Amino acid sequence: MEFVVLLLIFGFLTHRLDRRLKAQEAEIAALRGRLDKALAGTLLPDAPQSATTVTSAETPVPEAEPLPEAVGEPVFASDAEEPAPPAMPVPPPQPTAPAVARPGWRELEESLASRWLIWLGGGTMALAAAFFIKLSVDHGWLGPSVRVALGLLAGFGLMVGGEWLRRRPSQRAVAALRPDYVPPALTAAGLFTAFASVYGGFALFDLFAPLVAFALLAALSLVGIGLSLLQGPFIAALGLVAGYVTPILIPSDHPDAWGLFAYLLALNGAGMAVVLYRGWRWLGWGALAGAALWPLIWMIDPWRSGDELPTGLYLLLSSALFLVPAVLGVLDQTPPEPAPASGWRTALPDWIRRKQRHPADRLAMMAMRVFGVLAAAVTWLDSHESVSLIVLGLFALLAMVAGRRTERIAGVAWIAALAVLLALAPWSLPYVQPGPPPLNADGQPLIVADPAGLPAEVLRFLWVAAGFAALFGIGGFIALWNARRAALWASISALVPLALLTLAYAQVSVAYAPVTLPYPQVMTPQTAIGWPAAALALAALLVGATTPLARHRHRPGASLGLAAFAAGATGAIALGATMTLQEAWLTVALAMQVPVLAWLERQLALRELRGVTLLVAVAVLVRLALNPSVLDYEGYGWIAYGYGLPALGFLVAARWMRSAPDGQGNAGKSDDLVVMVLEAGALIFTTLMLSLGIHRWMAGSLEEVPSSLAEVALHTLSWLGLALLLAADRRWSTRAVAVWGRRLLVLLAAASAFFLHLLVLNPLWNFEWVGTWPVVNRLLLAYGAPAVLLLVYLWYDPPPSRSLRSAAPVLALLLIATNLALEIRRAFQGPVLDGYEMSDAEWYSYSAGFLLFAVAMLVAGIRFGWGWMRHAGLVLVLAVVAKVFLSDMSDLEGMYRVASFLGLGLCLVGTGWLYQRLLRPPSAGAPSEPEPPLSPVDDLPTDNLLDQRTH
Repeated sequence: MEFVVLLLIFGFLTHRLDRRLKAQEAEIAALRGRLDKALAGTLLPDAPQSATTVTSAETPVPEAEPLPEAVGEPVFASDAEEPAPPAMPVPPPQPTAPAVARPGWRELEESLASRWLIWLGGGTMALAAAFFIKLSVDHGWLGPSVRVALGLLAGFGLMVGGEWLRRRPSQRAVAALRPDYVPPALTAAGLFTAFASVYGGFALFDLFAPLVAFALLAALSLVGIGLSLLQGPFIAALGLVAGYVTPILIPSDHPDAWGLFAYLLALNGAGMAVVLYRGWRWLGWGALAGAALWPLIWMIDPWRSGDELPTGLYLLLSSALFLVPAVLGVLDQTPPEPAPASGWRTALPDWIRRKQRHPADRLAMMAMRVFGVLAAAVTWLDSHESVSLIVLGLFALLAMVAGRRTERIAGVAWIAALAVLLALAPWSLPYVQPGPPPLNADGQPLIVADPAGLPAEVLRFLWVAAGFAALFGIGGFIALWNARRAALWASISALVPLALLTLAYAQVSVAYAPVTLPYPQVMTPQTAIGWPAAALALAALLVGATTPLARHRHRPGASLGLAAFAAGATGAIALGATMTLQEAWLTVALAMQVPVLAWLERQLALRELRGVTLLVAVAVLVRLALNPSVLDYEGYGWIAYGYGLPALGFLVAARWMRSAPDGQGNAGKSDDLVVMVLEAGALIFTTLMLSLGIHRWMAGSLEEVPSSLAEVALHTLSWLGLALLLAADRRWSTRAVAVWGRRLLVLLAAASAFFLHLLVLNPLWNFEWVGTWPVVNRLLLAYGAPAVLLLVYLWYDPPPSRSLRSAAPVLALLLIATNLALEIRRAFQGPVLDGYEMSDAEWYSYSAGFLLFAVAMLVAGIRFGWGWMRHAGLVLVLAVVAKVFLSDMSDLEGMYRVASFLGLGLCLVGTGWLYQRLLRPPSAGAPSEPEPPLSPVDDLPTDNLLDQRTH
């Protein structure tokens, strides 16, 4: 009974589909008839052959009626058998009315009816099959085997029906007009039904053994991938998802890596074959996700010893599969040009800049990144045994061969190099004690050493690192010849061996250094000389590699290749210095590479070395300016040569690079970002040399915090003096680094003077000893000298805006006034300004001193035409007047009160006389007399603020 019901349902669905197909065939026939009539109506019957010739310019061409909409529809292959109509003259184009925009609801309606309802129908049929099976289980209608068989029959029937429907001529006609979603919807429903039936037979009814169920599900996924070649990408995605999910659905009590990865490799191959045949790049990304996820899952849970070989082979072969679309694709073999660079990017080599890539190339690059990380992880799990290391070497060789074969993806060689470094970095070497090796219970050494004194594991690590260095060094050098991206291969040949040597030195240093050393170094006499010798040998090899390449420097990329070898040689020399030198001399050795690279660029005309110079300069800057370990260095002398020599080297390199010819051979036009960085580095090193030297001298240790007024004053004076030098040197003052550098130095000095000199470390409440000598003491150092230097700087380099020019001298005058007040205080209280009593003489001295200071400001302002100083003097005079009348009148007694008022009166009268004498306007009624020559005092403006520079 149940079988009859199922047949009735299937018959009903077939009947409905047949009616729909017949309706579509009728519609297509009508469309063909309209198309034939339209074409026949526009042709001229029995047109002579001469009608096809070119019409004379005087003969007007008759206008043809516009074609109906049906003309735009395609002509099918069945119509090609009819005789072709005679040709007709092509009428001139006529203006047509703009097409009427279709309403949005109409497009939504068509999308729902022609696409989404079809897919929904396919999914509904698949769910109907699942519900029917569940219902039969709940009611016990059919046995388990019958249910699974019916499900499989229904699934295969839907798949066959979908393919049969796709092959129908009427359905082909629909597919030619618009996307046809009916056949793939039926096929997808059948594939899902069959898949669910097999899985249900395994998981619910135990009808299939795990291996049989696995094989059936795998076969269904491969069938889906095969059908996708005919029915579209959705079926391919469904087949791939089913294939990658199958190992999860069919668990095994004894998981086997060989069987799993062989199956996954076949699935990856089927997916990439579809990508190659149909060009569905997005399907390749889905296959990559599934192909990379399974090795990761396997390494997390079921991994056991011996799995490194099948896993490694799977990673190798999968990497090759994902390289195939890029290597064999019909793409332009010319490497893409780098995007135009601007700003700081102009200093970078072309091979570093971002490029536009084809989708197949992006897929290949991403696949190599993912599988490279997985290969490194396999090496870690295998504890760097021989099998995993061989797989890693084959992966690197595959990347280099593929990159050389298709140079659009030559970057995969660098990806392989980084994967090798990532795999070797966590190699755990045994700790080697400096004394005799530890012994076991039998008296045998725990660490086996070879006759040279190196443990066997350390020696093995060094051989492996040397092997990979030879692979990349020699392979990159061979690959660069006649290569379009010679610079990339040269960089691999030069820099990867250098990186591996650095890694080996760091690893062995940790193994041999005592645990108490914060910065371990190789201490064994057997290897201490070998490390710098290896670095110098590598530098010599890289220098020798430039000789044959220099003969072909006219080829594209050869100049960049020479720059890469030069960078590798200088890096090897720096590494040798690191292995030999310590502390500050190491930084000096690194910094001396900068002028060497600048000299090479000047002599060899290799502007590509600027990018390398920039990287080295940034590294030296970070080490000297941002490295806290310099505070632990001992002694005074290292500050001079540790910062002075790098500053000198940076300055010389900047001058050489600025005067070098540019890319067009124009001398003196090479001022760019690299030159600015070098100039800024020289200024930073000079500033740090002065500041650290002062701090080491005053505090006794660089680890102490500056806390005395004298030390802070020396810092402020050094910053102001350096800013004044930058402003006074005309050859240097106009450079952008000098302009902004001196402004920052002055700003830093002003902030220090205001917040530290005047507020935090003021001796009035800090009680610091200021000296016993009058005038020439720490007060002059902290207040008078910075004020004078600040005024001289403002005279040489006035601020750009008028408001800043008006406000800038205020701090200098405030420092001078503070110096005067504290000097008077020191004269009555002693070298420590901690007294609270104040005599009449001291109180009077403040009035007299500031009054004389105000008069001096007035005279200087009038003499030099500085209106700002004249105005400040008048304000100070008024302040002294207020003090005399408000305080001295009541607080002073005797002759001090008399002297206060007498001195004030004389100064006020003298000030008025001075203004009348020097700034008197000419009288309107005075007879005109020949004026004598004006003296500098008589010809002065009144309201200029630092504008009347007399130098």
